[in-house]
Parts: sequence; structure tokens; C-alpha cells
Amino acid sequence: MINILLIASIFGFVLSTTLFLKKSTNTTATRILGSFYFLLSVYALQAYIIDGGYLQHFRWFFLWPLLPYHLIFVPIYYYFKVILTDELKWHNAELILFIPFLLGLIDVSYVYLQPESFYNNLIDSTISSPRERLAVHYWLLDLDQHLLMRHIWQLGVLVVLLPQIRTFIKKGKNDELKSILNKWLFTFWSILMVMAVLASIYALEKMFQENLFHSLIIIGKDGGIITFFLYIALFLIGIIPIYFPSILYGYPQQVKPVPDIKTQEQPEDLKFGLDEQVVNAKLERLKENRSYLNQNFSLSECARELEMPSHHISYFLKQQFEMSFAAYKNGLRMDHAKKLIENGYLQSNTIEALAGECGFASRTSFSKAFKSATDVSPSQYSLTKN
Repeated sequence: MINILLIASIFGFVLSTTLFLKKSTNTTATRILGSFYFLLSVYALQAYIIDGGYLQHFRWFFLWPLLPYHLIFVPIYYYFKVILTDELKWHNAELILFIPFLLGLIDVSYVYLQPESFYNNLIDSTISSPRERLAVHYWLLDLDQHLLMRHIWQLGVLVVLLPQIRTFIKKGKNDELKSILNKWLFTFWSILMVMAVLASIYALEKMFQENLFHSLIIIGKDGGIITFFLYIALFLIGIIPIYFPSILYGYPQQVKPVPDIKTQEQPEDLKFGLDEQVVNAKLERLKENRSYLNQNFSLSECARELEMPSHHISYFLKQQFEMSFAAYKNGLRMDHAKKLIENGYLQSNTIEALAGECGFASRTSFSKAFKSATDVSPSQYSLTKN
């Protein structure tokens, strides 16, 4: 069972590195998520070292991680806020998030200011009785109280975010990319909630020496069942992004409504700080690269290539060309198809081949799109041009 922690840690370190380095359509969100996975990986690795009996070989890896652990719910909070509101904004009330960190800083500083023998006694006690390590007292709080406080704060953050998440999920249900994002947010939030609840129960159990939860079957002897499910929760959080690979690139945000009020003297400025010339230059490079001819070329793929959030692209195309992304993509593909036909492509190739050359999975979908754009079939168009 202990190996679950090591696996979760390895997955977390790989994922956090990927999120920090990968080009994304929402850099702020992915880097905040990367910082969470880094902290989670450190947490899982230390738990593996202590519970696995390896602390004697890594004595330095004991006290200081208490501080970053008290920040683990901070990236959770801001990650959801950036996704839900499409911006990163500070509010003074959010100082409450850092209370556990402040208390941890005081206790950690107190221990490090003591004689070296004091720190060594803490480690020796943990090595000899790892199950009793949470009862150790620093200055302000015991270690089990720090654990409980940290996860109570995480519970509070998740509860506060829940109404906003529910409202966000209800919007844009017909958008495929938004649907994937909704599933990811709900799954991620749910597992984080399970982890926080289990860790809180685990801390309370240690504080009250099982008396408080003695009647609950789920606790089991020495909290083994709770520990097992807590490890499973950590493991799931570490590997669940494998099922949602799109989080590595960005997210289809909700597009804010365009104001109806316009002045006749001045044209309306583009939202999101978009520069018309810059975006048009990127679209021209897209045309030159002909990425739109790939069958899997989607809005998220386009966002990765242009290094822009998906909703910015949708907004720009709507404002500048009065068309959706799908219409814009098909327009480029139809222009390419017409050029090929005019150059005699169908004289030596089939319409199926032409469809594949233009990024369509089948002749039927290609012919339908072509006729919608030109009012004639590909074969009829060929007769008029050759």
C-alpha cells in the first residue's frame, strides 16, 4: 500500500514539470495547477519516506515541509478562481488563506531555534514510533493539530468554491470543450473534498486516540481503513489528469457578453486586450502552416498553435469575421479544396482522397461542407473549372 504514495509522487512531479513548461492557452491557470501538483508530490514523497521507514536516510526531509503543506490549498483556490472568472485578482479577505502558514512558520522557526538535540530527538522519536509522530508538540500547536487545521482550511476553500463551480458548469453545456472542462473540474473538486475529509478524520482520530470514532466501522484498527482510502485519494489526484489531457494546454472559457452600446465616433476596442494586427498575423501564419488540414484540428489545437486562450479566438473570429471557429476552419479548407480542383486534382484522384487532403474524415462530410460553401458538388465544380 505504501508504494501508492511513491507512484502518486512520481506522477505529480512529472505533471507539475509538464504544466510549468508546456505551452498553454491559459498560462496562469496551468502554472497554478503545476504548483499544486508540486506541493502534492512533496507531500506524498514525505509520507512515503516516513511511513515506509526511510526517514533515517533522509533526516533533513522532516520539519520544513510543514510550511509548503500549509499552502497546498492556496493554489487550489486560485486555480478554480482563474478558471471560473478568467482572471487572477487579489482580495484582502483572502489573507485568511495564509493563517495556517503563519502558525506553521512560528512553530517551525521555534524548533529550528532550539539546540540541535531537540530536532534530533523529534526525528528519533518519529523513526522509532512513526504512528505517534503526530502527537509531537512544537510550540503553539501539536503536529496533529497542524494537520487538522490545514485540511479544515482546504474543506472551507472547497465549500466556498462549490456554488461558483455549479454556476459555471451549467453554462455552455453544448460546447464539447466546455463539457470536458466541466467533468475535469467536478472530478478534481470531488477527489480533493474526499482527501480533505479523510485527512481531517485521520487527524481527529489521532488527537482523540480513536475514542471519538471508536463506534465507526470505517475507522478500523489503528485507522488502517482511513489511511488506505487517504492514500487512494492521493493516488487518484496524482494520476487523474491522464484522463483529462486537455488540462495541459488550456480551457474553453466562457465568453463574456459583448456590450451593445457603441459610439459612432470611435470603433469598439477589442476585449481581453487583443491586438487586431497581432492576432491577424498569427492567423496568417496558421494559413501558411496549413494546420487546419489535419483531421483533428480543433479549437483547442488552434489555441495551442496560436498560443491564445480558446475563448479569445472564438471572440476574435466572431468580432472580426462574424463567424464561428468551425465556419472559419471549413472556409480555409474549402479554399484549399477549390485550389486543388482548379489545378486538376480530381483528374487523377478520387473525391475520397480530396476529402482526406482537406482534413475531412469522410467523403460525405466533405461533400456536404463543399456544397454548403459553393452551392455545387465537388464534381460539378470540377467540370466548371477544367
